[in-house]
Amino acid sequence: MSSAPFWEPPPRQPSAPLPERVEVLVIGGGITGVSLLRRLAERGLKAALVERTRLAFGASGRNAGFLLEGTAANYAQAVRALGRDRAGELWAHTAENHTRLAEALAGRARYRRGGSRTLAASPAEEGQLEESAVLMAEDGWPVEFRERSIFNPRDGELNPAEAVGALAADCPAGSIFEETAVTDLEQLPIAADEVVLATNAFTPQLLPAVPIEPLRAQMLATAPFAGRAAVRPTYSHFGYRYWRQLPSGELLVGGWRDTAAATEVGYELETTPGIQGHLEKHLSDLGVDAPVTHRWAGTMGFTPDALPLVGRLRPGLSICAGYSGHGLAFAFLCALAMADYLAGGARAQKWLDPGRF
Repeated sequence: MSSAPFWEPPPRQPSAPLPERVEVLVIGGGITGVSLLRRLAERGLKAALVERTRLAFGASGRNAGFLLEGTAANYAQAVRALGRDRAGELWAHTAENHTRLAEALAGRARYRRGGSRTLAASPAEEGQLEESAVLMAEDGWPVEFRERSIFNPRDGELNPAEAVGALAADCPAGSIFEETAVTDLEQLPIAADEVVLATNAFTPQLLPAVPIEPLRAQMLATAPFAGRAAVRPTYSHFGYRYWRQLPSGELLVGGWRDTAAATEVGYELETTPGIQGHLEKHLSDLGVDAPVTHRWAGTMGFTPDALPLVGRLRPGLSICAGYSGHGLAFAFLCALAMADYLAGGARAQKWLDPGRF
């Protein structure tokens, strides 16, 4: 059985000599980093990306591949926490993120848009989902509440590691450097006018003061089987449980971090018997007896308000990170906003400004 992620990593980047200097140096080779590099090139800036291991080694290549609107919090929760206008802005951001990312992928990364299901795991959650459906309909989001769940027809799914590889393939040749570690922001491998931390959960290792906490998520995958245990990507238990069956038959199950919250903190990419036991039980609950072929973990970066940090930290240093488990929902559009700002455009929305802490 493999302890590596289910998703195959993107092809290795061709080796090339490091440039002496660039206008923008991007640190981190996940969905944010390659999206930034791609956009910076479109805006005419000379940029380079360094990644300490391989592209998509972090959370970008270890997630379930859900491309959803919103966050783990349902719409009713978001309205209570943020206010109705801000909740609407957040949903609009993730909706535009989906559209722009799908356009950039242009059919690559096995992207498809068949909707998602958010399933209530308790009466309390069911009540919130029903309330969410009413609020969302009033605000112009066409969702349906049925059978204890919300159906969102606009959500999608993809192969996240292939998405990183596809965006990297659009970047200028010789601008991505794998196996190039940065351990000290005062000793960079390439001189730059601006450095952007696209390091998500690993940001505190370079800048401890940044309010991002590394939290671990665990998943498993089965061998292909003929039945359909999940018609579309499904979230449940306020985002702590999720599963998805691929067209090829494999079932991916993840979550249950809330059952061991005290231990699922840090950078260790190890699975644990307790959480894997919960994932296996869910297979049984779904009536799936296919053998498990992969078990893996990934580290996510959580901010205090579960919203990303996008903007300048100090002269010459910016950040685009802190997606709180929903990088695919936020990262592409956040990267576009960051790149456009560095090219002379406006700042990202105020609710993304890292100065809010």
